[in-house]
Amino acid sequence: MDICTMPKISLHRFLVSLESHGVLRRDRLNKRWRLGYRLFAWGCLATETTQLIHISKPCMQELTKFTEETSILTAWQNHEVVCIEKVESSHPVRMTLDVGTRRLPHAGASSKILMAYLPHEEIQDVIRERGLPKLCVNTITDPDKLMAELIKIREHEYAESYQETDQGAWGVATPIRDRSRAVVAGIGVAGPISRFNKERAEQYREYCRNASLQITTLLNKGIEASMS
Repeated sequence: MDICTMPKISLHRFLVSLESHGVLRRDRLNKRWRLGYRLFAWGCLATETTQLIHISKPCMQELTKFTEETSILTAWQNHEVVCIEKVESSHPVRMTLDVGTRRLPHAGASSKILMAYLPHEEIQDVIRERGLPKLCVNTITDPDKLMAELIKIREHEYAESYQETDQGAWGVATPIRDRSRAVVAGIGVAGPISRFNKERAEQYREYCRNASLQITTLLNKGIEASMS
């Protein structure tokens, strides 16, 4: 689309649409269009995400080394969970999730760990807007059962899933926090249920906890350094 050749009416509608999304803003005095707050916010988000990935990658590599399963780093965006980094297992049979993949938050350990720490009102908004579609045999589709699951996750500070998003898949995840203790990301491991057992699940939970604590510490040190 070449905006230089657009009719004035169409161009005005286009600019107003960008203004409504915060991409542009119009100066009240001279009526000129300028970049809006949304681009600034996106730039800040990109910077923070890049820093998070940079800090998390070595921890994820260690996590995959210890568990021999795929490690996943997830973040919350627009009522969805986004995979922002991964380190794949070397096993021929393994779970994989492409970076940039978006998933509904009610299914899967790496998704539920982020949904669990949302304000109650936002959780209800997500359920109303996105629903709770059945993605696999054990997907939670009942709102009351989901709320009970999220309360349990907050109490124990980890999430587990067993065939909630993909047939034959299992996963565990823990939260990454900022200096104010707010959850900013999730880190987890996922693998086939053929390599799953109770003892291994408990062990992987501790590995994920250690990784999330390490990332949280390094992330907050990096923020403090940038502010000094």
